[in-house]
Amino acid sequence: MNYQAKKQTHERIKAAFAELLAEKKELDKITVSELAERSGVTRGTFYQHFSNIFEVAEEIENEFLSTLNTHVEYADDVEEINTYLHRIFEFLSEHEDLYSQLLSSDMPLHFISNLNAHIRKTMQELLAEHNIEKPMLELDIAFFTDGASYMLLKYFRGEISLSLDEIEWYLKQRITEMFLK
Repeated sequence: MNYQAKKQTHERIKAAFAELLAEKKELDKITVSELAERSGVTRGTFYQHFSNIFEVAEEIENEFLSTLNTHVEYADDVEEINTYLHRIFEFLSEHEDLYSQLLSSDMPLHFISNLNAHIRKTMQELLAEHNIEKPMLELDIAFFTDGASYMLLKYFRGEISLSLDEIEWYLKQRITEMFLK
């Protein structure tokens, strides 16, 4: 099997995993057998790519965070926080189907926690670089990132009727009010 065929098989397994997770809502309820069947491979082929179901979930999460780190350039200054936020939403939009499936399950708390930590760290660094000091800054950043992460979780679970564009706009307004005035 050539590299391209292996890569396609690997991606099919991950896509089937996301579908099953959206259906079953819990990672523990997915078996290797049904994942292999759903992705059109044998159990042996599955094990050539992953050692277990949890490794599939971890790879999807790590890919997201890695892509976020490499393709979402950090903002150069405080005014660029909105650009940074826009790049995150752009990435989420491009992969909306996958994240809707993944985040509709009970599994996403680790993923959301990592996304939250990533955004929080970036905001702290940007605000510190530009000597933005205000009382309770750390608490404001935590409040903002926790709220933003939870809003995204609710969006991908279909629990709010806003679009990603509307959520992005709202968060940019809050950034301006909380940190840039």
